[in-house]
Amino acid sequence: MEKRNYVFVYGTLRKDDRNHKLLKDAVCIASHCWTDGKLFDTYKGYPFLVQSNDSRVVGELYVVDDAQLSDLDRLEDYHGSGKNNLYDRVEQMVYTKSGNYQAFVYVLPDKRNTKNMQLIESGDWILYQKN
Repeated sequence: MEKRNYVFVYGTLRKDDRNHKLLKDAVCIASHCWTDGKLFDTYKGYPFLVQSNDSRVVGELYVVDDAQLSDLDRLEDYHGSGKNNLYDRVEQMVYTKSGNYQAFVYVLPDKRNTKNMQLIESGDWILYQKN
């Protein structure tokens, strides 16, 4: 039996955004939830989450199998811990109306900075794009 992987998505993988097709066979646990962090616009068509306890990032929570997780890793250019990744994959708490889940979250690697990025005050990529 394959492992159940919880994944929090906050950018282009969310419903109605361009990469959501990768989650078409995944189970959505919560369509509106949040995790700790700050959200930044990269000006490249996708956001980065920076780990922080100062604010919240809004997103969706899914259960994916190992093959789906591997597809997400490819999209996010994640090659493993300590590698030269576009995003790092970490585990952190995600808060939903039905309970809290430890989930994978793709975040900005520690070695990169947000100097040329715009803070998204709302923490919500979909809302930010509409404005």
